[in-house]
Amino acid sequence: MSVQAATMTPARPKRRKRVDYLPYVLISPIGLLLLAITVYPAIEAVYLSMTNASLLRLAKAQFIGLRNFVRMTADPIFLDGLWRTLRWDVAVVGIELLIALPIALFLNMTFRYRGFVRAAVMVPYITPPAVVGLVFCFMFDGNYGVVNDILVRLGILDSYVAWLSDPTASFWVVVTAMVWYGQPLMALILLASLQTIPGELYEAAAVDGAGKLSQFWHITLPHIIPTILFLVLLRTIWMSNHIDMIFVMTTGGPGFSNYTEAVYSFQLTNEFEIGYASAVAVVLAIILMTCSAFYVRHLAKNVLAGSSS
Repeated sequence: MSVQAATMTPARPKRRKRVDYLPYVLISPIGLLLLAITVYPAIEAVYLSMTNASLLRLAKAQFIGLRNFVRMTADPIFLDGLWRTLRWDVAVVGIELLIALPIALFLNMTFRYRGFVRAAVMVPYITPPAVVGLVFCFMFDGNYGVVNDILVRLGILDSYVAWLSDPTASFWVVVTAMVWYGQPLMALILLASLQTIPGELYEAAAVDGAGKLSQFWHITLPHIIPTILFLVLLRTIWMSNHIDMIFVMTTGGPGFSNYTEAVYSFQLTNEFEIGYASAVAVVLAIILMTCSAFYVRHLAKNVLAGSSS
């Protein structure tokens, strides 16, 4: 025993694994930038939502707790704005998808000058939204708009219609402008998703006698469903926070007919009610984050279930 003990070598102490701090140092500038442009404004908005802050007395803002949020429960503009925001999201995102999908399918085909056509499709999206809004205002003007002129000449209308002065008509005019502006981006992302589908699947389906419609339902659509669901979520968030097109074309009117929550918050800011405007924005953000969390969770479950099967 003594000989064995004498010949045994002592165990070397384990070295601590050296932590490499260089990656953290390199990403720290962008991390600080993200904190500055996202986290701090969010915290500031939550704080302002609990004050009576106004541009007239910003330095003398007083903490009032949840009083602004209680005020919302009796604010008809805010309560009706929830429905208007939902209506706006469903109309714009739904119509964009119905238009963008056929465009993406067409752009995925092989034809002459395909590159030029793909670039031309993006023209609406690279146009500033305010410019798009002004152009559509001129097109649908009640006195000299080209849309009225064409419809009267075709005999569809007997006289000119004040599109932007009617609550229902103005909503659909703004939706039309927004769809024209936003559908190219959705079409381009769907096109990218279509190009990831292996061509062998279509070849095998054609050999089995499947037609184009059958190939779309059983090959194309299942492959691009995750992309479609992601686009619906992304565009819904964007549309819920969209202001410029609505404000340029209608300033939220006539009356409050086009007052979404984002437009209402913006208008409150113009009226110097910073505290209440922040409260409206915070509630909208909470609603969007909650819906997005459930949506992403449901999407992840479906994607994982589909991949496992």
